[in-house]
Amino acid sequence: MYFRWRQNIESTQISLANIIRENTQIQTPFVIAARNQTNGIGSRQNSWDKVDCGLYLSCALNKNLLPKDLPMQSSSIYFGMILLNIFKYFCNDLWLKWPNDFYLQDSKVGGLITQSIKDYIIFGIGLNIKSNKKHSLFNGNINKDLIDDKLQKSLYQSIDINNKEDFILYQIINKILDFLSFNIVKFDFYNNIDYEAKNVYCKSFLQDLTSWSSIFKKYKDEFCKSHKFYVNINENGIEYKISLHDSILQNDGSIKIGNKVLYSMR
Repeated sequence: MYFRWRQNIESTQISLANIIRENTQIQTPFVIAARNQTNGIGSRQNSWDKVDCGLYLSCALNKNLLPKDLPMQSSSIYFGMILLNIFKYFCNDLWLKWPNDFYLQDSKVGGLITQSIKDYIIFGIGLNIKSNKKHSLFNGNINKDLIDDKLQKSLYQSIDINNKEDFILYQIINKILDFLSFNIVKFDFYNNIDYEAKNVYCKSFLQDLTSWSSIFKKYKDEFCKSHKFYVNINENGIEYKISLHDSILQNDGSIKIGNKVLYSMR
């Protein structure tokens, strides 16, 4: 299990994908996160614009760690819902639009991409925490308990962080690491770090913790929120938008619109 924290990076997703391509075997979970990202990528290989404070994190997992009932083409929904549950601790107004976008009410504040390389799945997250130009968590109802003066002072002093947005970013990263079974209490937020947990074999923690069927049940209950939006489709190199108004969610995470069946793998 490996965690790499960088102050600046071109792209967490590109960096992790290159590591997997260049090595025959790596220990997973393998997580790369950064405070600043200069060339982030989003859905359809679009750039992910920099904001004042954002979450930039990618994680590689060996496929044998995943639930046996997970349709690989719906990995974006699966990881998106797991992350959404973490994000909602900080801002309860968030929801996951099909197939891979985090929305705050009617505005996109983040997204997730999923890649399959060799025996690994990589999911990458971009989430706007604070921005003067784009929608972000700070446009929503941030959990007031997190910004209580006494709580701020005690936690800021212990981890040497002195503003609300960095504090929330730090806490989100730690909650993701906790979910991935990293035993990291804290890390130096303002310096690079490489942390390796040696001789720790995470055999099937996702299989034991969260099945696709349990995740999909929660997602299905909120899918109707996607009906008022569009999704970008690429067919034979031609890209166009299609309305989700009449889409029907299938049990494998795909949607059916007329005679088209679309999958969420991005």
